[in-house]
Amino acid sequence: MMSLLFWSCLFLIVYPYLIYPVLVHVMGRAVKRKHSNGVSGPVAIVCSVYNEESVIAQKIENFYRLEYRPAGLYLGLDGCTDNTLAEIRRAAVDDRVKVFVYPRGGKVSVLNALLREVKEPLVVMSDANSMYRPDAVGRLVSHLTDEVGVVCGRLVLVDESGQSGEGIYWRMETSLKKAESVFGSVIGANGAIYLFRRELFEPLPANTINDDFSISMRIYERGHSIVYANDAIAEELQITSDAEEIRRHVRDAVGHFRALALLWPLLNPLRGKRFFFYVSHRVLRWMGPFLILGVLVSNAILALHHPTWRALLAVQLCGYALLVAVPFARIRWKPLYVPYYFFLLNLAILVGFMKNLFGMQKTSWVSTRRQ
Repeated sequence: MMSLLFWSCLFLIVYPYLIYPVLVHVMGRAVKRKHSNGVSGPVAIVCSVYNEESVIAQKIENFYRLEYRPAGLYLGLDGCTDNTLAEIRRAAVDDRVKVFVYPRGGKVSVLNALLREVKEPLVVMSDANSMYRPDAVGRLVSHLTDEVGVVCGRLVLVDESGQSGEGIYWRMETSLKKAESVFGSVIGANGAIYLFRRELFEPLPANTINDDFSISMRIYERGHSIVYANDAIAEELQITSDAEEIRRHVRDAVGHFRALALLWPLLNPLRGKRFFFYVSHRVLRWMGPFLILGVLVSNAILALHHPTWRALLAVQLCGYALLVAVPFARIRWKPLYVPYYFFLLNLAILVGFMKNLFGMQKTSWVSTRRQ
């Protein structure tokens, strides 16, 4: 029984990161692309803003440079206490920049209110520090067809020198989104750049954290496709510290577990394609810390009875000890980066699970230069 638990948990750890991506790429080669009528129309860009005085003028200038002329830039100020509003008034040159001031209530509260003000049929969601290439909105719209409800753009992280900061994990995720897009099943949008049909939006529960994931996946759950536009590019400056990155992952993890309750219909195996992609890409990853614990505990029990299992347990423990030592010993050996990131990610998921369980995570937010 313990042996079955060990191998089952190990398989479920490996599956979403290694087996599932290969499987989706292979299946995608056998899929015939469907041709459908393109859809276009007036576009609104929507952005919730909290204390963004340093970038909001640049965001407005970026809006004016877009080639596919949006009808409006809707800015919802979430109880800003700095000079954000003054910077908006200075940078805006026409009434296409629409400002709505709200008391501090959190991003979801602002988005729910702001989207009630939007009249345009197509909505592009953005962040204040996400700068679009001139053709980005047009590229998003060009991927919209009759059956598509959401189009996800591509976020490129750059460092202060202007060089791309995309790591191995980020590149793997981009490749997976391309493969999932063939099936109209990109699992979750990135809040920096994605488009959806305004008519498909449903107000989010007040305790929602991952608004981008929840908005896009609720549309997907209702039967609409989500596709990936690799050529619709937004750029963000990557200048956060390791501590900020960990806090961001913990907050995201809390949002993941709340999304499980919100998207419970997708956990039904009878949903076929939607169940397969959602569970394979997301749910099993969120279960990672518990699966890792299952491997460790079952191995420890099996080690009581056979030397082979004792040797395997020793390898596990040494590996974890090495990963824990990475930040303290400042180890810079590159082959350790991927397992170390995987270790931190699962630690953040575990902390996020506990914070969600005990209601310790606030829904209000403070932006970082990384999303």
